[in-house]
Amino acid sequence: MSEEKPSEINLGSDRSWFLYIGEIKTAGLNRLLVEPISRRYGKPAACIHIVPDVLAHYPEEAFLVVGPGSDRAGTGCPDRRNARISPHAFAAMVSGDETVKNLVKQILEVQGELLVNVFETSSELSLAGDERIKVIGPDPHIARSLNNKLHQYEVALEMGIPVPPGSICAGMDEALVHSEKIFSRGGRAFVSGAYSAGGSNSIVASTKDQVRARFAQASGGLLVTAFIDHRYDPTVLGVVAGKDDVFIASVADQNIQGTRFMGSTFPTVLGRDTVLQLKDITRKVGSYMGSKGYRGIFGCDYIVDEQGKVFFIEVNARKQGTTMETSLAMTHNLPGKPTFPEIELIAVLEGRLPDGLEEMNNMNGPLCWGTYNYKAVDDCLVRNYVPPSMNEEKLFDQAMTGRGGHIVLDHVGPNTSITAGGFIARIIAAGPTPEDVRKGLEEGERRVKVSLR
Repeated sequence: MSEEKPSEINLGSDRSWFLYIGEIKTAGLNRLLVEPISRRYGKPAACIHIVPDVLAHYPEEAFLVVGPGSDRAGTGCPDRRNARISPHAFAAMVSGDETVKNLVKQILEVQGELLVNVFETSSELSLAGDERIKVIGPDPHIARSLNNKLHQYEVALEMGIPVPPGSICAGMDEALVHSEKIFSRGGRAFVSGAYSAGGSNSIVASTKDQVRARFAQASGGLLVTAFIDHRYDPTVLGVVAGKDDVFIASVADQNIQGTRFMGSTFPTVLGRDTVLQLKDITRKVGSYMGSKGYRGIFGCDYIVDEQGKVFFIEVNARKQGTTMETSLAMTHNLPGKPTFPEIELIAVLEGRLPDGLEEMNNMNGPLCWGTYNYKAVDDCLVRNYVPPSMNEEKLFDQAMTGRGGHIVLDHVGPNTSITAGGFIARIIAAGPTPEDVRKGLEEGERRVKVSLR
């Protein structure tokens, strides 16, 4: 049903339909939700994906594109455009789209309840106001509050969690004063707005002019901390089902260029004591989130300096870009256990963690993986298409047999205009050793570069 119009799908009572609304990079998670949703309703489940990504080809499932680059946007442009759009703007577009509204109406008429999986919950997703619609994710208002970087820093200090020294500033003038104190000691400053996904609203600065230029149009508070030279950027992914129910899924190492997230590798290269410390801090953060009513997947980012000291950087109250890879690693390393998406499903709908859970060994094992997000530095035009040779499930199955490899996913295809910062493709590598992963990522990056010539 690739690129099939949802209005043409036979929404009969022989299936239980659910929706996915979000970026295509985590759409694969819905394949792991089919079985638990089928069990919930007692009949085969199927997903319709609603995404903003304009691609040459989509996986063999039903996809509906909503956004400024879609055919229905009326741009009049003969070439495709893949414009970057925020999750909140996308949620508003989806909620106002007549095709989506008709689709939701049809599904509710057939089955009376609709599950909606999301990449990130948003109050702008007004269609979720219907009590018959259940979103697989945290309450958007709670998530919004917890995603505030200024609030996170304040809570971390109160809880005694180690953070880089710094200050919460009321505005630009105060931020410049605190930045100058750091510069005068020969250091660099990390400055961030209250909301910054993937480093999009933050900067590592060496002068006040850099801070002033970056946040000239900003309003509201700013977080200013000392930038700590460090070797590692670990990230921990988990699920919150309540104050006393926090599950840790994975510890991976991020590839951070400047303040931009470019991908991750697993397992972490960090030692056992550091991994245990990271898990302990993440449980404390998750417990706090649970006490505020948060239910769902979350991630915590850290840095580890040259002396091995851990510093908490931020919490992401949403799914992360490598949630799918973590899910597949869990499936192989913990066979027979609930999948990562199923754990979130039960946490959100039932407020508990499934019975019999086991946490994954995050330091070694037979399966290694890595990801790289190939983004446009400037506005550009993609010339050629790089197709995937298999899906992620098959790549990970292959890796478990001792064969390394890689795939290029979500490549936008030929004659597609990309705005600066937008995704061109994702590269996923898997194999029995970190060296297999490194080689796979390098080869995938080379193939994507060729498509731009």
